Amino acid sequence: MTLEELHHSTGLLVDITLLLAAAAAVVKFQLLNVLGHRWRSELACAHWELQDGSIVFTADYTLHNTGPRALRMGQVTLRLVGAKAHGPLLVPDETVVLAERVLSPSDPALRGLFWIESGERTIFTLRCRLEALPETVFVLCGFDLKHQRVPAAFRGFYCKPASPSSSGTAARAQHAQPGGGGE
Repeated sequence: MTLEELHHSTGLLVDITLLLAAAAAVVKFQLLNVLGHRWRSELACAHWELQDGSIVFTADYTLHNTGPRALRMGQVTLRLVGAKAHGPLLVPDETVVLAERVLSPSDPALRGLFWIESGERTIFTLRCRLEALPETVFVLCGFDLKHQRVPAAFRGFYCKPASPSSSGTAARAQHAQPGGGGE
């Protein structure tokens, strides 16, 4: 066997090996979603009653990028809606919208929030003043990824804590002044 014949036969083996490796890479990336987008969502809510009887409600929707690729998001929507009974369950009542905030990357003040690198997080906020806050509400959070399908919405639930008159000592301790003290 000459060197030229050896090169010709091994060249064919190299071509077959490259084709098999390319097919394996496609299967790995498609089936295992190695380069897919991954994130974790959190929602933290609070409210305060003001002296005039109105309520300030806050919701912090946090997105953590847990995947290897940056998340490039489009519009983010936060909606505070009422709750209704569906048998023994409570479900969002989307006909009762108490407040809504739509955030867009076209807003120059917010542009940096819509690009989340791997290992980073960003917080989208809803701050509103309401005449009254129902005992139970839902916060519906949603976003879309550029050039991707719309991810499942995040539905948070908030229940007002018991008032000081109905829960005694526990409520007084909750409302103690910062730095200790209390009653």
